[in-house]
Amino acid sequence: MPALTYDFQDQVRQLEAGISLIIDDAPTLLGLVGMGSESLFQTKYEWMSDNLNSNRANVPGGAADVDTNITVAAGDGEKFRVNAIVVAGEEYMQVTAINGDVITVTRGFDGTTAAAIGAGDELRIVSRPQLQAAMPGIDESHDRYTDYNYTQIIERYAAVSGTQQSVRTYNVANELDYQVQLRLKEASRELNDWLIYGRRIQGQGNKPSVSGGLLYFAETNGAAKQNASGGEITPKMLNDLAESTFQRGGSVNTILTNTAGARQITKFAGDTIRTERTDTGSGHKIQTFVTDLVGGSVATVVIDPNFPKNKVALLDRGILSLNALQGRSLYDVDASIPGADFVARQIRGEYGITVKNAKEKVAVLENISTSVS
Repeated sequence: MPALTYDFQDQVRQLEAGISLIIDDAPTLLGLVGMGSESLFQTKYEWMSDNLNSNRANVPGGAADVDTNITVAAGDGEKFRVNAIVVAGEEYMQVTAINGDVITVTRGFDGTTAAAIGAGDELRIVSRPQLQAAMPGIDESHDRYTDYNYTQIIERYAAVSGTQQSVRTYNVANELDYQVQLRLKEASRELNDWLIYGRRIQGQGNKPSVSGGLLYFAETNGAAKQNASGGEITPKMLNDLAESTFQRGGSVNTILTNTAGARQITKFAGDTIRTERTDTGSGHKIQTFVTDLVGGSVATVVIDPNFPKNKVALLDRGILSLNALQGRSLYDVDASIPGADFVARQIRGEYGITVKNAKEKVAVLENISTSVS
């Protein structure tokens, strides 16, 4: 038979291994997350999210040095217990009563000096000592919340005329297979955009389902957010957002940005890196950012050219996954029509995105400059 015969006509080929090879070295979010190994079993699927209770509270309106009743942010009052020791700056206080989000404290506890608490400052709960022979405490568990998403079908089609399939082409043994590989690259780009931009939409009738992505769940679940007001990224912005996630019980190990954001982060190094005359190259880039939190959490800077130019996301990348519906990982089948002078393959798959704990483990810096000064 001729070397260029369409020799996989009736085969059903699983393509997920091929697309994994395409994305392994890709500078994209999908390249970082990879294709998940766990199957989904429903087109609408759910997961449970949970988080640790925080040991910090915010004081939106501040307090004078003589105030013994301090109003904390909505919902923060439940973090306190009578006899708890809290600290603001250099002043320690002891909680004597709690009424909703108003805590009553003894100021200047244990010989410290009472001082004004600025608007937006925080109180750190350093201990909650208990009396001997105390009764059982107050239940501090909170309901895990259920989140959900929908699977989405991805498809590509490749067709080659009988003539084109038979003509010898330099470095291409099988034109149809070559076109399938190109369609796989396009599919990987689309899957990456799902992870970033996807909107959760339930399909019905002639409306297909859409799987929600990272930015959708961050927005919907109220993830920490900060507006850069058109300015360039600063270390303070990243540190503030990393701290916001920490206060919510999360952590940051990834900073996801476009090329402009990456260049702005690289500027943090300033002139601290110098070259010598013996060097054969010059320049530098920041690949990790160490926050100024206690212990200094380390975040890898991931540059995805497909990410919005005016945003940066800080996240724990372990919350993200992309999984196939059972039996629906990417595959291709013969789509040739008997008697037609062309051969074709139909590529299909069905996948869903999971974004766990988006409220606690994602933070978004918005409206950053899209250029670098």
